[in-house]
Amino acid sequence: TPDWIVRYMVENSLGRLWLEGHPNDSLKSGWKYYLDEAEQEAEVQAQLAIIREEYKDIKPEEIKVIDPCMGSGHILVYAFDVLMQIYESCGYSQRDAARSIVENNLYGLDIDQRAYQLAYFAVMMKARQYNRRILGEGVRCNLYAIEESNGINRQQLQYFGQSMDPLARNLAMTQMQALLDMMKDAKEYGSIIKMEQMDWPLLREFVASAGFTGQMTFDAVGLEETKARLQQLVEVGALLAQKYDVVVTNPPYMGSSGMGASLAEFVKREYPDTKSDLSTVFMEKTLNLCQASGFMAMINIPVWMFLSSYERLREYIVKNH
Repeated sequence: TPDWIVRYMVENSLGRLWLEGHPNDSLKSGWKYYLDEAEQEAEVQAQLAIIREEYKDIKPEEIKVIDPCMGSGHILVYAFDVLMQIYESCGYSQRDAARSIVENNLYGLDIDQRAYQLAYFAVMMKARQYNRRILGEGVRCNLYAIEESNGINRQQLQYFGQSMDPLARNLAMTQMQALLDMMKDAKEYGSIIKMEQMDWPLLREFVASAGFTGQMTFDAVGLEETKARLQQLVEVGALLAQKYDVVVTNPPYMGSSGMGASLAEFVKREYPDTKSDLSTVFMEKTLNLCQASGFMAMINIPVWMFLSSYERLREYIVKNH
């Protein structure tokens, strides 16, 4: 994604969110692509004032930013820089801010393992620029390659959660089965999977308490691998279920004629108003990832603004967003 486009999107979403609640001319002057809002009618201005009240009390560590198609992390790296400026304007040291940005602010997903590795490397190197010891501090980075449930041995779920309260374990078992169903073929669908809200701390506890008593049986072979895959599924599921203050991305572009049979069927079923192109499917998905008064910034092809096949999408945006 070209650098100026990344800056334009991040400054007018993450940057705007912060400035609307915390006006700061020195911050704004450093954001070359930031655009002041056009003059609005009095009625609209009054509604915007109410929305902006929500962000007056937000603290830097509470802002959640996601790129659901992060690629090699270009957008997240620039979001890191903008967040660092926000933290410093509030009196944080660069060292403390870097750790908090990695742990609390930045989230990312991609279907490609190598893209995830590049994005993880880029974000952690950016963090090290501000905190030289961060790589040895055991910081939790919220970037993931999307895992799918295909091939997971469900028979081995019997070895999980054995130390838990029976009622809690039964609930966790039911939710884990549902999660495995939703994440089937997830590497093909990626971030457009519609994730149900679950008890994520309970599922983390369930997965963490894997083990068996007595002699090891044949069906327990590979339990550690199953545990690692389940942990990944839970974390990806939690990210897909969470709402974000800012969603910024350069989505994949693919017309319906270029989709495989399963992907075409999936978007037809789950995204009937935007199914004609994967990029417009992502418009609908990213709007749903946003908090009610959050910001979504995306590069897109302009056909959704005038083709009749996107009329329902236009109505949806005007009425809801």
